[in-house]
Amino acid sequence: MPARKITTQKVPVLGFRAEIKDGSINVDKRTVELIFATGAPVRRGGWFTEPFNEELSLDPAHVKLDRLRSGGPLLNSHSNWDLSSILGVVERADADGKQGTATVRFPKAEDDPEADQIFRKVADKIIRNVSVGYKVNKYEEVGDSKTAKKNGQIPTFRAIDWEPMEISLVPIPADWKSQVRADGSPDPEAMKNVRMFDCEFIRLADTEDQPEVVPANDGGKTGAAKTTPETATRGATQMDPIELKRIQDEAAAAALLAEQTRSNEIMSSVTEAGLDLAFARSLIDGKKTVLEARGLIIAEMAKRSKAASEVNATVASATMTATVTEDETDKWRKGTSDWLVQRSGASVSAAVEGHTKAKLDGGNFRGMSLMDIARDFLERSGVKTRGMDKMDMVGKALTHRSGYNTTSDFAVLLENTLHKILLASYALTPDSWTKFCARGTVSDFRAHNRYRQGTFGSLDTVPEHSEFKNKQIPDGTKESITAATKGNIIALSRQAIINDDMGSFNSLAMRLGRAAKLSVEVDVFALLGLNSGLGPNMNDGKALFHTDHANINAAGSALGVAGLDADRVVMASQRDPSGNEILDLRPSILVLPIGLGGAARVFNNSQYDAEVSSKFQVPNKVLGLFQEIVDSPRISGTRRYLFASPSIAPTIEVAFLDGQENPFLESKDGFRIDGVEWKVRLDYGVAGIDYRGAVTNAGA
Repeated sequence: MPARKITTQKVPVLGFRAEIKDGSINVDKRTVELIFATGAPVRRGGWFTEPFNEELSLDPAHVKLDRLRSGGPLLNSHSNWDLSSILGVVERADADGKQGTATVRFPKAEDDPEADQIFRKVADKIIRNVSVGYKVNKYEEVGDSKTAKKNGQIPTFRAIDWEPMEISLVPIPADWKSQVRADGSPDPEAMKNVRMFDCEFIRLADTEDQPEVVPANDGGKTGAAKTTPETATRGATQMDPIELKRIQDEAAAAALLAEQTRSNEIMSSVTEAGLDLAFARSLIDGKKTVLEARGLIIAEMAKRSKAASEVNATVASATMTATVTEDETDKWRKGTSDWLVQRSGASVSAAVEGHTKAKLDGGNFRGMSLMDIARDFLERSGVKTRGMDKMDMVGKALTHRSGYNTTSDFAVLLENTLHKILLASYALTPDSWTKFCARGTVSDFRAHNRYRQGTFGSLDTVPEHSEFKNKQIPDGTKESITAATKGNIIALSRQAIINDDMGSFNSLAMRLGRAAKLSVEVDVFALLGLNSGLGPNMNDGKALFHTDHANINAAGSALGVAGLDADRVVMASQRDPSGNEILDLRPSILVLPIGLGGAARVFNNSQYDAEVSSKFQVPNKVLGLFQEIVDSPRISGTRRYLFASPSIAPTIEVAFLDGQENPFLESKDGFRIDGVEWKVRLDYGVAGIDYRGAVTNAGA
């Protein structure tokens, strides 16, 4: 059997790209599941040895997970010098022989707003890149590296003793920055913040790789080896440990500086050339030198310039005679549309400008009526209008097309204008449901489930010499929400266009925009008013607010400091679905009848208790309890509702189809009327999804 040899070398903390498990983000618990290792080979080298392929053994006996399991940190971009860089904590870490997985938890939003912003970006899939920092204590050679080198192959080493130290969210995955692939001149300053660890390499003995030993009488350096960058690693056990460490540190510093310089120069050259980041990374990952990279950058610029020129030439050849006409048509559509929107009023115009990020300018079309615009359109299209009847002229404007299978520019103008006014009116219409309801998304019109999981509570006490008891997996709850379609058709007749009835045209658009916004508002309060104000029936067959749900203040106290404080206590005492843990939720929004809104604001904002009539002023114990007070005429009587923040404990959800919250507009030539028709629709659903984030009080 071939002999084995063990070489001890210094290595830094390495990085490995991790990934977020699909569907693993739990917004309620603020947790994310990660896959931090798969055993796939990764190219290493340049720090302490020649290039080699690294494999991470996922045998549980080979992975030290104690550090992660005991509350390892979730960091911002591997920054481990400042406590402010900690984004969360590792709650679970496992290795099953095939992959390593971990669960990380972010702090509450109110405890760490900066970490909460990053968690929201993770939940929205804006931040996707994850990296794991780890150190290797022992590598084992896979096969015979000497034979692999002779065959032109890269040897493979398997980490059989390694330890994950932290998990980081990073802007760019760690692969190409976590390893060094080039040589350079030593610079000890580059290694000040690089920690080195002892690592054992176990491989087949290779006498040819041993360093040359100088005779004992060579300047008094008995037994010292002639060291070069190649011998800094081989024969490490025969060298003075201090000298070996100095050589290895200098080599590592030189390699790190050279790699950083190479990467920075390539990135800078690509940016100056106006090329994309992906091209820069391909050059860096491809181990190109700066000189090689610059040559490839020039070639890529020439290639893209040629392709762009060919496309421009093709487009110019195909549309040469239509370019000026299309520009004029666009200007006509924009000018006339801007003028029609400006006629709708200052508030609508300002809303349209805010939505489109463009200044409205009617230009030469100011003062024109709808009839004038129809005539101008026909004249521009080469249609003579002299002597044409007004009804025929409008009908011709609505149906005249510049080509096959297209829509009349006049009809498009009306649709674009209507759409702008519709969206502006939708945005200007006030609503209150957004303050206490959660927004959601559904992909179709089927029922979509909303789950709330239970907790394990606290751990059981294990007496000395006693067995651990099994912990039952807690039950959760399930509710569902379904989207439906709301919509109407409006029409503009030829007579309205001839009469220049802009009041009718703008009024229809604005009223329809308000109707779309108010439909959601009405549906939310109608849902809340079911079962005599106790809300909709949940999946368990009981109303949203029910004594069995422990979210009713049965005392029925009047609106006041004492009553609101009692309501607060009821909400804070709510338990999770499994009944194991007190949720300690706090009210954030108060919803109540319009007649009680003024008194509610007094109680919420007064420094002293307004109910105390003695000469002694008593501090108000519910001062600033609510961030929002919603008083609505859609609620009658004296019943009030306290809601926790919908971002923490959502109770009612409004889910829009594919996340589209704005109404959708489409048009066609009038079939039922002599003019043009528009269909407006909004797809959404409203449902109660969890009773734990709200409390109600019938009042007095």
